[in-house]
Amino acid sequence: MFAIILKELRCYTNTAKYRRIQMLVLCGFVLLLLIGTVEFYAYRTIGVGPQTYKLCMIFLFIVQFWVVRHAVEAWHVERQSSGHGINGVLLALVPLPSWKILVGKLSAVVLWAVWGLWLTVPLFALSSYTGGLTVPQLMKCGAVLSVSSIFFALIGIGFALRHPPDRAKSIGYGIILFMVFLPLMPFPPFDTIPLLDAISPLCALLSILRADPTQLWLWNIGFLSMLSVVMFPVLMRVLSGLRL
Repeated sequence: MFAIILKELRCYTNTAKYRRIQMLVLCGFVLLLLIGTVEFYAYRTIGVGPQTYKLCMIFLFIVQFWVVRHAVEAWHVERQSSGHGINGVLLALVPLPSWKILVGKLSAVVLWAVWGLWLTVPLFALSSYTGGLTVPQLMKCGAVLSVSSIFFALIGIGFALRHPPDRAKSIGYGIILFMVFLPLMPFPPFDTIPLLDAISPLCALLSILRADPTQLWLWNIGFLSMLSVVMFPVLMRVLSGLRL
């Protein structure tokens, strides 16, 4: 299992596409931080620091949508390219149980996504000096983003097991977008069902950024964790059937 994780992480670090994506995310984050600060100061907005970092946190959440695509590619790369096709055959023949293969793939995708979040920690550390988000708010947002990345990765891998890459990405993004943005619909019944707010990571982030007294972020982490735990044995059975 650890060999799978190390192999995947080495593949990511040696692939120019993944390095460019992380560099683009960091550059976009810095540019948004700079432009947001200048614009909010220019318009004399109240609470320049909090407003700027709220904008940056939403940007980081949008970047998390890339995890679905990443998870699909991480599974199908073993079958597509000639260089990695041998890995796919060996992976099917090794005596590793299905749960170790699934955990290895999932862990590599999540670790790479979380590493991208950690690269922004020095920039978020400036929040304490600019009067931006507090440390508890940043920690809560980090927990929501980390759990959502695990759930998004499971969604991507789950559909990649049964569908070709393009179809798996389309279905995965459709479900994620539906789940995330449905509670934000400004008409009933979607804006009146608390369960929808608890499932949406975006609603949880907004409640943290607004410093709402509700514990919506805890409900969100609990629901996504429960869904992930339920999905894992199902995916393990699907993978076991594919290897037979």
